[in-house]
Amino acid sequence: MKTVVILIVFALFAATSAFAADPNDPKEYAEIIKKRCTLCHTQERIESAIKGGQDMGQILSKMMTMGAQLTDREQKVLGTFWGASQKN
Repeated sequence: MKTVVILIVFALFAATSAFAADPNDPKEYAEIIKKRCTLCHTQERIESAIKGGQDMGQILSKMMTMGAQLTDREQKVLGTFWGASQKN
C-alpha cells in the first residue's frame, strides 16, 4: 500500500512539473521545430513562412491532416512564437 501511494505521488509530481514548464521558452520552440518540422521541411522553408506572415493555425491544420503529429502543448508553443521575429 505504501509503495502504491509513493508511486501515485511521484506520478502526480512528474505530471505537474511537465505542465508547469513555460510555453514561452524559446528553447522549447526551437526543439519542437527541430524535432517535428525539420523532418519534412528545411529550416529555410520554416523561416520563410514566418517572415511571410503565414497563418500558423492554417499551417498546423494542413500539416496535421497530412500526418504531422503535434501534441496540444507543441501546438501552443508554436503558436506562442510563430512570427515573434516580426514583432521585434
